[in-house]
Amino acid sequence: MRSNISRWLLTIAGSTLLTVSVAGAQPAVRDHRKGPKGPPPSAVMPPAPPVAAAGPREAPPPPRQEKIGRRNGFVWVSGNWDWKNGAWAWEPGHWEKVRKGKKWRARRWEQKGDVWVRIDGDWDDDRPNAAPPALQEEKWQPRRGWVFVRGNWDWQNGAWAWTPGHWERERANKRWREPKWELQGSVWVMVNGDWIDAPKFPDAAPPAPRDEKFGVRAGFVWVKGRWDWKNGNWDWVAGHWERARANYTWTEGSWQNKNGQWVWVDGAWTAAAPLPQFPTAAPPAPQAEQIAPKAGHVWVKGRWDWKAGKWAWTPGHWERVRANYTWQDGSWQNQGGKWVWVEGQWVAAAPPAPAPTPPPPPAPPVVQAPPTPPPGPTSAPPAPQAENVQPRAGFVWVRGHWGWSGNSKYEWIAGHWERQRANVQWYDGKWEQRTQGNVTYWVWIEGGWR
Repeated sequence: MRSNISRWLLTIAGSTLLTVSVAGAQPAVRDHRKGPKGPPPSAVMPPAPPVAAAGPREAPPPPRQEKIGRRNGFVWVSGNWDWKNGAWAWEPGHWEKVRKGKKWRARRWEQKGDVWVRIDGDWDDDRPNAAPPALQEEKWQPRRGWVFVRGNWDWQNGAWAWTPGHWERERANKRWREPKWELQGSVWVMVNGDWIDAPKFPDAAPPAPRDEKFGVRAGFVWVKGRWDWKNGNWDWVAGHWERARANYTWTEGSWQNKNGQWVWVDGAWTAAAPLPQFPTAAPPAPQAEQIAPKAGHVWVKGRWDWKAGKWAWTPGHWERVRANYTWQDGSWQNQGGKWVWVEGQWVAAAPPAPAPTPPPPPAPPVVQAPPTPPPGPTSAPPAPQAENVQPRAGFVWVRGHWGWSGNSKYEWIAGHWERQRANVQWYDGKWEQRTQGNVTYWVWIEGGWR
C-alpha cells in the first residue's frame, strides 16, 4: 500500500518538474502575427463562494417596555431587537399612518434550526367579518347653514374605532347621504357618505308644526313658524311678529299638494271687511264681579264694550267718592235699531229738605222761618292746585278740582286716571255761578264721557 502511494507522488512530482523545465527552455521569440499586444491572458479563476452571514444562535432579549399614547389615524409599530455586528441592538418603535383595509403585522424572530431568523413586519389585507357596533349617541343642536355629519365606526388595524361626528357647511341644492356598512359576501364594506343632488320638492307632507309660546303684543300680529324645504330636508323657520296693518288681516301660508308634489303657498295681508261701528244686538249678560267695600270710594261696575266689531269685557274699577254727588251707572240703549252706550256720570245730590217750621207758640208773636240756604257755596272756588302728571298709554287724566264738603268749606279733590274708552272723549267738570232769588251761589258741573 505504501509503495503505491509513493509511486503516485513521484509521478506527480516528475510531471510538474518536466512542465517547468520545458517552459523555461523555450526562447523569447517575437510574434509578428497581428493581434493585441501585451502579455498573454492569465487563467480566469471562478469566484469564491460567498461566506454565509453568521446569524444569531441565541434568542433575542425580552422586548423593552414603551410608553405610547393614542394618535388617531396612526398605528404604533412596536420596537424590536435587531442583530448588528454580532450583537443584539434595540430599535425603538414609531408611528405608521393607517392604511385603509390593511392591518399591520408586527416584526418577529423565528428559530430555524440553530439560527434565529428575522421576519419583517408588513401591511396585510384586512376586512371586518362582523357587523359594526351600534352607533354612539351624539348630542348636537341645529346650526343654520351647516349639516351635522354623524359619527360612525371605522375598521382600523383589525379593530373597530369610533370616528366622532363633525359639521359640514351646507351646499346649495345638495343633501348629505350618511355612510353605511354593507355586507358583501362574507365581508363588511364601508360605503362612504357623499353629497348628492337634493329633490327640489318634497314628496311627503311636512312634519307637525312645533309648539311656539308667544304672548300678546299691542299693534302686532304673530306669524306662525313653519317647515321649509331646504337642500332636500325639512328645516324649521321660527315664527315672528309683523306690525299690524290698518283694515287688513293676516292669512297664514300653508303647504298644499299640487299634482303629487308639495308646494308652499305664502301667507299674505288681505283687505278686511269693514267692521260694524255699532252693535245690532243687545250685549251679553254682565260678568259677575266680587268686590269688598272700600272706604271713600265707589265701585264703577264692569261692562261690555264694542271693539273691532265684537263684544269685549271691560272690568270695573274704583272711583273716589265726591262730596254731594252720587254715581249713576252707564247703560246700553237701543236707539233707532242700534245699540249705543250711555256713559255713567256723577250727579249732584239733591239738597237736604229744610227742617219743618215748628208751630208758633200761642203767646209770642209768630216768628218767620229762616230763609232756605242756597244749594251751593256763595263764594267762588280757589284757583286749581298744580298737578304734575306724565302721559299714560290707554288712560285719560281727570284733573283735580275743589269740592264743597259737608262742613261748608272747599276741599281739594285730587285728579285721577280714567281708562280710555272707544269712540268717546272725556270732558272736564267745572264750577258755574247761578242765582236763586236774590242769592248767588256756585254749582259744580261734573265732567263725563261723550
